[in-house]
Parts: sequence; C-alpha cells; structure tokens
Amino acid sequence: MTNSKWEQYYKKTPLDKIPWQRTQADYFIKVIEMGKVKPGSALDLGCGTGAKSIYLSKKGFNVIGIDISKTAIKFAKRNAQKAKVKVRFITADATDLSFLNDKKFDFVLDWANLHGILKSRRKKYIAEIVEHTKKGSKFLLRCFSKDKTQKEFVIRPMGLIYLFSKEDIRNFFNKHFKILETNKSRSIGKIPPSKWLDEYLMERL
Repeated sequence: MTNSKWEQYYKKTPLDKIPWQRTQADYFIKVIEMGKVKPGSALDLGCGTGAKSIYLSKKGFNVIGIDISKTAIKFAKRNAQKAKVKVRFITADATDLSFLNDKKFDFVLDWANLHGILKSRRKKYIAEIVEHTKKGSKFLLRCFSKDKTQKEFVIRPMGLIYLFSKEDIRNFFNKHFKILETNKSRSIGKIPPSKWLDEYLMERL
C-alpha cells in the first residue's frame, strides 16, 4: 500500500471506526502479560495510532513506533501524551529502516503490517527485521490467513492485502527465526480479507 492511500485513510476515517484502533489484540496482550516477551527495547512496525506501542511502554518497554502515515503518527503522539507515556514515534517506511543504523531490538512487533507490504518489497522488509534483531530477540507477527482455496491477495480500497499460509511464513523466516508458538484469531469487520488471522511468536536464531 502506498503512503498516499494510508494518508487518505487516516485523514478520512474517524478514530473510533479504525479496526486496529479498537485493538483486537487478545493474543498480543496474553504474550506480554504471561512474560513470554520480557521488557526491553521494542520496535512496532506499522504502529498506526500507537495503541500497542503505548501498551508496551506502560509495561516497561523502551519503544520506537513507526508508520508510513504522517497523520497516523500525529494521532499516535497525541495518544501517548494523553496516556502520559514516552514513545518515540517516527514517520517511516518499514521496508527501509536505515535511519536506525545498527540498532538491535529485543522485541519486534508486526501486528498486521506484513500483509500490506507490496510483494516486490517483501524481501527487503524481512531483511530489515533480520538486520535489527539479534540472537534471542522475539518477533511477534500477525497476518491474514490463507487456505488452499484462496488466492494470494485480495483487493481493498487501500490496495492489495496479501494472505499467507503457515508454509509461507516458515519459508520467509525459517533461516533466521524459529516459531515458538502460533495462534489463530477470527477477523472482524463487514468484509474482512480472510476469515482468520494467524499469529506467530518467533525467536531469532
């Protein structure tokens, strides 16, 4: 999805109508609350209006949240201020994290970002995640699920939404990450790209 489409979306959509503003993050919260990911440095890719970055900050994480939309980052900064937490929010393309230099994170969160990355940029996106993690770093991924009857993408007003099987995710990440556990959540919304979302907790090798 392009920056312009995300900007248009965030400018025209009321906050209470944005699905991810209402979180739907039961598994994410469970992972943190159960201590499966310990507090440390965290990178939130595609942070949107900052809900999960703010939550992590409240739990003792030192968080950088990035999003391609300037409007989303503006909302995120405002929300962090209201919550009285410190999060560094940056407008940036998640397929180019060169501004982070050689910084490594203890935890990287992709809560429904990968499936919006253009296929032509996917390898670069994955390479950036690898570049900015270290042995033992945790990576939590959520993406739309694909079964054998579905195509690899669906078209929505914001652009293409890609669907992924578990085999796809293993092929993308198995050279650098091991999957610790998986979870499946039902999608919300009137016409979701897929009925299910798959969630993967991984550890950097």
